[in-house]
Amino acid sequence: MTIDNLKESLQKLHATLESGAPVDPEIQALLQTLDTDIQKVLAKNSSPVVETTDDNEASSDLVQQAQKISARLAVRHPHLEPVFREIADTLTKMGI
Repeated sequence: MTIDNLKESLQKLHATLESGAPVDPEIQALLQTLDTDIQKVLAKNSSPVVETTDDNEASSDLVQQAQKISARLAVRHPHLEPVFREIADTLTKMGI
């Protein structure tokens, strides 16, 4: 999996959010926070700086955050869950 796959999955999620049923504000806020966090990780991964322990912990937290949101989406917004699961899987496979 590449960063391009992750970016493509994020674009699919945004498109699905815009075209689908309304999403409750709590889920919307969680998704926005996760999107921002993913963008930060992607920016760090594109720089030649060596990863630190803090970066590894942040990446682990990001995967856990994605898994929690995926579980909530499966219950509350099943139309979003497949796209979001793709994002969570990509993060895991990339080691983020």
